[in-house]
Amino acid sequence: MATVHAGAILTPEERLARRRLILRDAFSLISLFLITAILFILTLLLFRSFTNHREELGARWKTRGEIALHAGHPEIAIDDLRSALAYVPSRDTEIELASALADAGKTQEATVYFTTLWESAPGDGTINLQLARLAAKDGNESQALFHYQSALDGTWQGNGYDRRREVRLELARYLIARREYIPAHTQLVIAAGNAPDDPAIKLEIAGLLEQAAAPRDALGLYRSLTARADPPIAALEGAGRTAFALGMFRIAAESLRRALAAPLATQQPDNEKATVHEMLDASQRILALYPAFDLPPRSRGERVLSLKRIARERLTECAGSSPAAPPRLASLVSRWDQLQSGLTPPELEQQPELEQSITQLVWDTETLTAQVCGAPAGDDALLMRIAQNPAAVEQE
Repeated sequence: MATVHAGAILTPEERLARRRLILRDAFSLISLFLITAILFILTLLLFRSFTNHREELGARWKTRGEIALHAGHPEIAIDDLRSALAYVPSRDTEIELASALADAGKTQEATVYFTTLWESAPGDGTINLQLARLAAKDGNESQALFHYQSALDGTWQGNGYDRRREVRLELARYLIARREYIPAHTQLVIAAGNAPDDPAIKLEIAGLLEQAAAPRDALGLYRSLTARADPPIAALEGAGRTAFALGMFRIAAESLRRALAAPLATQQPDNEKATVHEMLDASQRILALYPAFDLPPRSRGERVLSLKRIARERLTECAGSSPAAPPRLASLVSRWDQLQSGLTPPELEQQPELEQSITQLVWDTETLTAQVCGAPAGDDALLMRIAQNPAAVEQE
């Protein structure tokens, strides 16, 4: 039976043909969608595979570059890190490449590279530190100081506290190398105040303080370490050395004795042990010569008269070796001639002002004869050390 549709009558054969056409079109459309989906998935998988391969290659070249850089082969590291950047651009890799350029001596190229990085991140501590080093190498002090300070104020990845301390100590070394001891001392005092309770760090700072012409601050750090139950031998030697330089011979003798008695003393180099022995012997001899105020009056008087004899002989020898004695030397001889001869310890006990006058005359004699006749030797050299700061000899 025919069906009326849109003004036309379709036979059963026509209806079947139309149905088949619709099904064929639907199948074609579905096939197209499936093919498109499959192609999309294949493309995505290929892209991901390619991306993963690039990242793998980039990581591989980066690792090789880092190994070469840490092994001290910056030229090799440059090529490896450039290859890594070609596969995977990375700020960290750019910083490492710039560092490799700097280590390879390509200062100008490294400076340009780091400057470009700095312009996009002026507060980055690592970049500022590298620029400071490059400026220091070029002799540009103002730029070096600017970037060192920027590195101290900047941001750091990881433990910024430790990195800033390392930068501060590096800045102090730079200033010491330029003999700018006052600003170096300032940086070291800050570092010491913020340093953790780590003997190795304190020893490092104390050593730099010595180089910065600040032995008193160095002594304070060394003594804080020698007060421990098991002090490092380097701290004992450092305390003895700085105390000796400051004329604090009681502290020097105590510290140097402990250094020689330490379990590790036998492992110290022979020249170092010889220096310690020499300073200890000198310190003990000075303490034996010095007329300390806590001595019994008779013993102190004996020491004063012994110093008087040593200094008088030094003056006689110096005056005899100078064809035309300077007026200051003649004045000194006149002061000696005014002293009472044949003094005895009991007499000095009754005249404390005379005892002090003789002691001061001894110090003045050793100081002036050293200026006129050159550096003294033996006990005179030790008295010269005392004369530089008599009040410090027995400080504790």
